[in-house]
Amino acid sequence: MKKLTFELEFITPAFLGGADPLKPELRPASFVGLLRFWWRALKSECNIEKLKEEETKIFGGNGKYASKVAIRVWGEVVPKNEEFFFFVSNKRKRLSIGAGSRFNLTLIGEEKYLNHYIASLWALIFLGGVGSKSRRGGGNLAIVKAPEGLPISFTPAEDLFNWYKENLQKAKAFVGGVLQPCEKYSNIQDTMNIKIGSTLHDSWHKALEEIEGLYIQYRRSIGVLNQEEKKEEKIKILKLANFGLPVFGKKVEAVLKEGKALKRRASPLIVKVVKHQEKYRWVLILLSGNILPDGAKFRFEDSLENPDLQILKGMLKNLGRRSR
Repeated sequence: MKKLTFELEFITPAFLGGADPLKPELRPASFVGLLRFWWRALKSECNIEKLKEEETKIFGGNGKYASKVAIRVWGEVVPKNEEFFFFVSNKRKRLSIGAGSRFNLTLIGEEKYLNHYIASLWALIFLGGVGSKSRRGGGNLAIVKAPEGLPISFTPAEDLFNWYKENLQKAKAFVGGVLQPCEKYSNIQDTMNIKIGSTLHDSWHKALEEIEGLYIQYRRSIGVLNQEEKKEEKIKILKLANFGLPVFGKKVEAVLKEGKALKRRASPLIVKVVKHQEKYRWVLILLSGNILPDGAKFRFEDSLENPDLQILKGMLKNLGRRSR
């Protein structure tokens, strides 16, 4: 058995609730679920039965398997009532684990299984976040201290883009990641769909404000030419649904082939902040995979629209020289 302890820091506010959803709380269960998500994203296995079988053998489940690695989380949680919301017009204060709060995460298990957890933790830190609003800059983490001799780097190099490329490849290799694209669920293939801001900011606020401005500008640019103004507005709302549901309180839903309706869909676009050279950069990640299951459509009032991944890819392309 091997024991690895990581010292971590929240670099943006984290909205993590426990038994009381309004009271910020660190819980191992929150991290277990996220590590499983990022393991699947790195794996990119389209044989879903095979994927589930391997996942349960490593992380536990089905009443037959216990997790091969134990997770311990502890630290000093500093609750703060901070102003945080991705869109400026909707900013409001929420109780959170404040930026600057530090904690420890320990992994205990056999080395062959630990590598799966290490790769997933790397992806959680550098591709994702923890808690509510984690796809819009909430709950972003940085490494304060990592164990020595790890097979993957947790310290961003000066050339951040190539560092991402090298370590993402390693992370996928550790979990036995498939290199062929899988459309059945959210996953990540390579750095093609990762954009990194070119400006080093003095604070996470400024890094988020920059990408927020670009994000809002692009969303506002999405429109269609149509003589009927009302119909044009409906189609624009349906196009915005590709960024995730709900859409600004509009009654937009995803209608599945069997007639069921989904009112929520996590955005395939992840906006986050990374700590780099003691400053902050924004990172934008577009996860691969179909936006909706095959045959599903977005519905708003009496209008239907097919999901369109090109709208999200256009966001990456639109960033141009502001990123790499």
